[in-house]
Amino acid sequence: MVPENHTDNLREIYDRNVDVIYHICLIYLKNPADAEDAVHNAFVKLMEKGMTFENEQHERNWLIKVAANVSKNMLRHWSRYNADLEEVTDEGVTDEYSEVLDALSRLPDKLKIPVYLFYYHGYNSKEIASILKENDSTIRNRLQKAKKLLRDVLGESEGDNEND
Repeated sequence: MVPENHTDNLREIYDRNVDVIYHICLIYLKNPADAEDAVHNAFVKLMEKGMTFENEQHERNWLIKVAANVSKNMLRHWSRYNADLEEVTDEGVTDEYSEVLDALSRLPDKLKIPVYLFYYHGYNSKEIASILKENDSTIRNRLQKAKKLLRDVLGESEGDNEND
């Protein structure tokens, strides 16, 4: 049985972090239902580990890392069973967001999370480096590379629309 104050604490952690964790999972999995499953699994891991955190930033950093790992594991599991991920739909996602999400999902794994944290949550490169346990210069290089790749991908789709 989980003590009531522990349950309240878990609820607070969930409320503070669920949106960020959901979007991390959605970037990887490209499907709201699968992202919700991954979020659930990330928070289950939190409950199983009985983690205590130094502060809210440490808490969020740990959950981001776990969410990314859970999502990657789900993708590996699917690929073992030859699931065609292209058939997964983006129900409930706006067209504009879907296009950006699709472009983000095409990025190599090491670029996805820095881009999301930088542009959607306003983390700077030093904060992202701390979360991902990388050098600040590595994160800055990854952000620069990702920006170029996204510009190329999104630019192509804009150009394609002009030819229609």
